[in-house]
Amino acid sequence: MSSTHKFMELDFPGTLFPLKTNLILAQSSSADLEAYIYGRVLNEASKGDSFLPQQKVFATKPKDHLRRTVKLDPVAEYFVYDVVYRNRTVFRRQVGPTRQSFGYRFENGKRIPVHLAYREYKKTLQALALAYSHSIQFDIASYFNSIYHHDLCHWFAAVDGVSEDDSAAVNQFFREISSGRSIDVLPQGIYPCKMIGNEYLKYIDLSKELRSAHIVRFMDDFTIFDNDADILRQDFVRIQQLLGRRALNINPAKTHHDNKVGDVQETLTEIRANLFEIVTDYEEVATASGVDLIETAVEIENRLDSTQVDALVGLLQHESLEESDADLILGFLRTHSSSLLELLPYLLSRFPNLIKHIYSVCADVNDRSALAESLLRFLNDDESLLEYQLFWLCAIAEDFLSETARYGDLLMKIYDLSADFRIARAKVLEVPEQGHGLKELRDERLKTGQSDWLSWSSAVGTRSLNKAERNYSLTYFSKSSPMNYLVGTAIRGLP
Repeated sequence: MSSTHKFMELDFPGTLFPLKTNLILAQSSSADLEAYIYGRVLNEASKGDSFLPQQKVFATKPKDHLRRTVKLDPVAEYFVYDVVYRNRTVFRRQVGPTRQSFGYRFENGKRIPVHLAYREYKKTLQALALAYSHSIQFDIASYFNSIYHHDLCHWFAAVDGVSEDDSAAVNQFFREISSGRSIDVLPQGIYPCKMIGNEYLKYIDLSKELRSAHIVRFMDDFTIFDNDADILRQDFVRIQQLLGRRALNINPAKTHHDNKVGDVQETLTEIRANLFEIVTDYEEVATASGVDLIETAVEIENRLDSTQVDALVGLLQHESLEESDADLILGFLRTHSSSLLELLPYLLSRFPNLIKHIYSVCADVNDRSALAESLLRFLNDDESLLEYQLFWLCAIAEDFLSETARYGDLLMKIYDLSADFRIARAKVLEVPEQGHGLKELRDERLKTGQSDWLSWSSAVGTRSLNKAERNYSLTYFSKSSPMNYLVGTAIRGLP
């Protein structure tokens, strides 16, 4: 990996809200972004420039819970990728063979893919579950939303190898993007912030006060192992005290004692039992809360025959189906996506959190016209959708359905439903489709001179116009603010 924008490119598909606006600017205008950030935003002599307060968004989590975070604008997002990329060597390997943490760092100059780190983590848990008599599994309640700004900045400043300039810049970044709030400052869903969140907890791994034979961590998901239950209880209390010093708390609902990893026989649901009968070479493993569902999709050789496919499709319609079961089954049926076409509206409605996984499934659907019709019926039948759902439905339309007859209808329906969701509506406006009234909607935004997500994405959405018309549309828009200038200059510079 040679640069910050390459880091962004590799991470882009796995982010929570991958707006192409940010990626296009990073790819085409990284020099301009860096000049603005380091020459003006972080320059004390430039009084009129700063990181902007960021747009609040909510992604889905299992069982109708929501993940609260922000969608970073092109300047803020580029900065956090850049500062972490330049300081990537300070994000260290695991403490030792009995104090292990997995994922979210660079190795040999490249970011470790999450699915590889997670696979290693699962294998380690399985081995340790067999080696020790006792374990305690737990995680931190609302970890990212609970980190205190000053604790985070003091930690970063104290890391060996971080310059005073970068330390001050990170402090300014977190303060300004959160409008001065003390907590809930670390954005979620992008790799550099996951690196920060993972490294921030290394002080637990390093503590000499802990006596457990083995401590394993994936982000904020801990499992401690020992043959002495008393030692585990003492360490569990001590870890809570160490976390409490930074205002972090254990989630009681996700704390499990002696829950053997891989042993699912005691809690086997009817669906899971049937699943294991259909696909016999799958082994259940506990998951980590810091990993998106799409990143932990089942990886097996596709040896499913038509009878197995039909049986799995039947399980998806079972009244007792849980989201985790549905996610597993979708993983098995990924290459049999045509069998899922009729069920997609049902799954979208029942399990909103599966939308990103469904996006990946849609990539393999052969009958794109039928898919477009199915999604449009779903949108017409259910108008109480969440922003995360609308965003990814637009991504499905843009990436897979642009050649279908209902493409424009899909985009406009999503636009209409996203009136209360700025980032989902921005996703529609950045799509380079000029028909169906979208060009006129963008023109209206660009003429106002506003500097916000709807204006920036409208500018990006003009990139498919001929160059003369595109540049004319962006001339006055570009004069309204520094951000507008950066966006407008980047798009006008495209071929």
